[in-house]
Amino acid sequence: MTPAPRLPPGALAPPRAVRRLARALLVFTVASLPLSISGMQIGIVALAVLALGARLAGRGVARATPLDGALAVFFGTLVVSTLASGRPLEAGGWDRPWIVVGYFGVYWWLEDRAHARRLALVLIAAGAVAGAYGILQHHTGADWYREALGRPTRVRPRLEGAAGFAVVGFFKNYLTYAHAMIFPLAFATTFALGGARWAWVAAGLLVTAIAYSTARGVWLALGASALVLAGVGRRRALAGLAGLIALAGVVAALSPGLRAQAEPIFTLGGANAGRIAIYRANLDIVRDHPLLGLGFGRYRTAARPYYDAWPAADRRSHAHSNLLQLAAEAGLLGLAAFCLLFAVVLRLGWEAIAAAPDAGAWSTAAGAWVAVCAFLLAGLTQYNFGDNEVATAMWVTVALLVACRDDAR
Repeated sequence: MTPAPRLPPGALAPPRAVRRLARALLVFTVASLPLSISGMQIGIVALAVLALGARLAGRGVARATPLDGALAVFFGTLVVSTLASGRPLEAGGWDRPWIVVGYFGVYWWLEDRAHARRLALVLIAAGAVAGAYGILQHHTGADWYREALGRPTRVRPRLEGAAGFAVVGFFKNYLTYAHAMIFPLAFATTFALGGARWAWVAAGLLVTAIAYSTARGVWLALGASALVLAGVGRRRALAGLAGLIALAGVVAALSPGLRAQAEPIFTLGGANAGRIAIYRANLDIVRDHPLLGLGFGRYRTAARPYYDAWPAADRRSHAHSNLLQLAAEAGLLGLAAFCLLFAVVLRLGWEAIAAAPDAGAWSTAAGAWVAVCAFLLAGLTQYNFGDNEVATAMWVTVALLVACRDDAR
């Protein structure tokens, strides 16, 4: 008999055929996270529509979640910011937050902690495929996926005169690829630490491919996340993490182009001059609009005068930092609501880790928790919260984490 997802009080379980469809959609959605932008978005929308349709039929799974209060505060603050700007019709950026439906659609249909574990294994397998494909791309420049679809090739040389290509995998650019691979890598590492030796292979593929992507902000985030994971996994993490770090070091040592990318990572000039100018423009915005910012959704038009004052800023689409973006667009109140939301997520996840009864449950909860930490750390130097492909993976991971916590209680 197919297990039923958790139900709201008084609701009847959906028919078995609907539950089977939901399970198939969950696998499809999770497998798409490293492999297909269209697939992940189709999957989360289908899950949400299926849940709401079942609820209308009196057999729903749509119910309250432990994050509802924090989400209401966050999105409520964004709405207030937009309205307070006095120009809400200019707020075109409201097309981004819809992706939170990924959290609800996945959470509503999850059956239990064991179901979350199985989906984490699916994500690791799909991530291993994306990692292997990325390594192939780096060495050959192949982009079979887009060639098969008749699309323009996105793979480009990393540096002029250097061997190798920056990895894009199945995504549009190397940054999206690197940020999206954070999630399967976190799960692969925790499952490996939990005793699944095969997961070390997936982790090795993903570490190598992320190094080849040349996304320096992700490199820093993964280094910091290794320390976080060592704290969560204690002694059992040290040897394995040391091996992954050594692998990344070998990859860098064998690639002059990769070393050239890494050398200026902590400098303020040169390759980083444009990014520093972006940060200064956004600090000016926060200084002038401290409470509610420019108005959420109005950034692209309202921030232009500030960028004009810093002509070295080479990109003007966003602040290249979650914290600066939220502070500039929705003010310090919006930033505080963002921090509150993820503080709640991490607290719930910590409860799930502490109460894990076995290695599989620990690996699932710890992998999701570390993945969220890595997402936040990578967001210090990139606006990954505004990238729908990356944010979808984050919200799905949050759903797995909160489901683990529900069972822990």
